[in-house]
Amino acid sequence: MLRKLFNGIVFGTGFGIAFVAIWVIAIYFILPSVLESRFEKEIVESNKHIVDEAPLLSNSGRFLGSSGSYSGGFLDNKSGELSSGQGVIEGEALVNGQPLKGFKLRLALNGSVLSQWAVTDENGIYRVSVPYGEYRIDGYELDYFVANKVLPNKIEHPENRNSTNQFQVVEGQKGSGLKFRFVDPIVKKSDKSQYSKNEKVTLKWEPYPEAAEYTVQVYEKADANSWKSSNLFVWPMRPKVALTELDLSQYEIELKPGYFYAFEVEARNSKGSLLSNTNREHFEFDFEIVE
Repeated sequence: MLRKLFNGIVFGTGFGIAFVAIWVIAIYFILPSVLESRFEKEIVESNKHIVDEAPLLSNSGRFLGSSGSYSGGFLDNKSGELSSGQGVIEGEALVNGQPLKGFKLRLALNGSVLSQWAVTDENGIYRVSVPYGEYRIDGYELDYFVANKVLPNKIEHPENRNSTNQFQVVEGQKGSGLKFRFVDPIVKKSDKSQYSKNEKVTLKWEPYPEAAEYTVQVYEKADANSWKSSNLFVWPMRPKVALTELDLSQYEIELKPGYFYAFEVEARNSKGSLLSNTNREHFEFDFEIVE
């Protein structure tokens, strides 16, 4: 009899402990998540706000160039990152001819490795730390987030180089790095995005500082979403004008219905030096020809 009573007490105690444990788990783990989920839902519902018009886009702009440029099949052979060392490769970055501070980059070296990151100082000078040795620059990579901040609405100068010959970095002798130049692009002006087959098409753009002559190329493609296009002018025979517009009807080219066209402009000064060009997006077009 006592044994049955004892077993009953043990069973009841165990059941009670299990019951309490379940409630503890519910209070400390399940209930808070349920309340939190409900609370978050109420916050979302209370903060929901319907607007009648699209918000204005930011005018701060972004960097219009690429995040990197490489030569000699570097990307196919890239194998790692070079450690820092006692040697230095030193280069420069300018924007519209002025020192560019806070520009972050690293160099592609010797066909297979990337250097450590470097940032330009107030004089536009960057210094890449490398071990002593023989080097060749095969390209570069930019921190695109930083480039957007320090180079809004800028492009690479058309004559920027992305590689060098071989050079030595030894004690007391720095290596010569790339010189980066960034400029304002030539800005296109557009009257319309569609022209009929027999309608005159005049390309226009804004004047560029110090420009004495503009060279124009027109690209044609059948698919608006394709990056592949063909030139309408043989490269050495591209039209050159002093004005900031070009009437395409003056040239023996055919603009075809159903095709899409983009144009590119280069600006040169009175000495023939290249100043800038338009920012070309290969997937975009400036106008189309319709029947």
